[in-house]
Amino acid sequence: MNKGRNRLSIQAKRRLFFIRPICFVLIFILVVTFVSYSFNLYHLTIEKKEKEEEYLQLQEEAEYLRNEITKLNNPEYIARYARENYAYSKDGEIIVKINSNKEEVKETATDIKIDKKKYNKYFIVGIIIFIIYGLFTFLKRKEDK
Repeated sequence: MNKGRNRLSIQAKRRLFFIRPICFVLIFILVVTFVSYSFNLYHLTIEKKEKEEEYLQLQEEAEYLRNEITKLNNPEYIARYARENYAYSKDGEIIVKINSNKEEVKETATDIKIDKKKYNKYFIVGIIIFIIYGLFTFLKRKEDK
């Protein structure tokens, strides 16, 4: 009877020896497939959100262009638009064009910042001189007494 039990256990060991690696490989394949689909789904949801935002922007742009089309059907709007953008004038009008380059404005703004830094330095030096002068006059009065 012992021999029958040993045979079954040997046969069971053989089955486990062949079936275990197959099960591990199948489980590994399933896990890898699940993880890859999860990453793919995540990236697709991000792409969907981006496309929805792009769609909303395109809808807003389309609405703006529809409004422009309706405005351009109005002759008064066309005349005003031509005057503003293309220096078109009516009879007897004189066009005065004032150019303000953004680069000049930026340069002026940086110059102002630099001037403020200089003034801050001069202000601090002035305060130090004032304090020193005050100390000397205080000490001089103290010596006179």
